[in-house]
Amino acid sequence: MKKIAIVVSFIFILLSMTGCWDQTDLNKKRIINGISFDIDEQNPENIQGAVRELNIQGSGGGQFDLSDELIEADGVTTSRINTELINKVSGDMDISKAFLVLVGEELAEAEGVTSLFEPIVRSRQGYLTSKVAITKGKANEILALQESKSPVAFSILNLFENAEKRTHIPKANTFTLWNEIVDKEKDAMIPYVQKSDLDHVELLGTALFKDDYYTGQMLSVDQTSLVLFMQGKLEDVRVMQILNDNDKKDELFSVTVEKVKQKSDLTVDKSSGNVQLTIKVDLYGRIESLAGSPKKVTNQELNKKASIYLTEHAKEVTEIIKEAQSDILAIQKQLNSKYPDFLKKNEWEKVYREIEITPEINMHIQSSSNLK
Repeated sequence: MKKIAIVVSFIFILLSMTGCWDQTDLNKKRIINGISFDIDEQNPENIQGAVRELNIQGSGGGQFDLSDELIEADGVTTSRINTELINKVSGDMDISKAFLVLVGEELAEAEGVTSLFEPIVRSRQGYLTSKVAITKGKANEILALQESKSPVAFSILNLFENAEKRTHIPKANTFTLWNEIVDKEKDAMIPYVQKSDLDHVELLGTALFKDDYYTGQMLSVDQTSLVLFMQGKLEDVRVMQILNDNDKKDELFSVTVEKVKQKSDLTVDKSSGNVQLTIKVDLYGRIESLAGSPKKVTNQELNKKASIYLTEHAKEVTEIIKEAQSDILAIQKQLNSKYPDFLKKNEWEKVYREIEITPEINMHIQSSSNLK
């Protein structure tokens, strides 16, 4: 009885999330766990789509039969794929209600992503808070993974929820990403995942975008956290590992970041036209772990090590995003606001390549029972 109650409660939760409880008979309801999009290898002009859906069939007496199925179709547009998928199943199905959208890296790089999001965003009944990920390799291979405890889409959603809380990835969904890309106030970074050797889903970091397109370059989880700090964002807490002195393991320590303060200053030299962005970040936290010798060490010593380490890695990140031409720090928006005539006379792509971004990250360790 307990198992049946859990299943029924699970169904009710799913239906309430899709916003369609009163519109469709439960006996023929299909819940879209996730959808994937890839370039069709047989016909590169087409998009290959797949859905992982939970088929709910009433079996009488208040009982339900559940089945988890993978259905594939292809078409020139997302709307065409939706039609093809509907023709392959019995019962009602709408891809705009997907909880998760996976996009293969080749498709995201060649064709962009907004045309894929559009049916979800513009649908009156679409699930706008669905999550999005770019996949290393084929997206449908990840969607097809068999998880023992729950559909793979829900495993990925749990993975993202935990990653967002720990400031590993930005907190975003289909709707916010759509606005970010369409409004062009800053470029997007979207979670980047792959299928591991053990057939699990692994979060690699974030895929860097320029306008609508994946640039082919990505940031690791740690690098993504540094970008979020440079944006002044911290969801919950973030544990950062600090390794100095030629990567000696006995110099490793971890800091739990509990508070972030960010301040930036954008300047344009009138004579040379050089643009400089200085980003100062102050991180406040406590020691999580400290390896090596048990000898006493001061907060000041660890603050210095952590500040140097994080600043150097932040500089590496700024070089990556400049090379990718991905304006995830919204520098163009700042330029237009502070120097509205500057980009009328200068090409943005050239300005961004030559801009000098100077990050400075300062660690402030505030508590530890092991330190002076």
